[in-house]
Amino acid sequence: MLARLKTLRPSRLHPKVRAKVAQGVGKLRRFTLARMQAGYIARMRLRRRGECRRCGLCCKLLFECPFLKNLPDGTCRCRIQGRKPDNCAVFPIDERDLRERDLIGAGQPCGFHFHNA
Repeated sequence: MLARLKTLRPSRLHPKVRAKVAQGVGKLRRFTLARMQAGYIARMRLRRRGECRRCGLCCKLLFECPFLKNLPDGTCRCRIQGRKPDNCAVFPIDERDLRERDLIGAGQPCGFHFHNA
């Protein structure tokens, strides 16, 4: 069994599995940053520009959020907007989040970007 685990390098995993693993790592990173790195979050917010286009792709990373409501006009909204978790409220924290989001929606650009200070 241990020998089998050693052969499971990321490069040998199916691309869809690799993408899901990366999304899981991203979710864990955002969860941790939102709760433990308020200074980093504040610095990144100073660099963040733009606004949400309500595409809902950030709510579909790893799994679709059960609080995501798809509207008839093609946009989305959060059913718990005033009470959503910290890691959702601060998305995107940095450029890594935008790259991760773009992996599932490359043809639909995010309304946010980061200005290099």
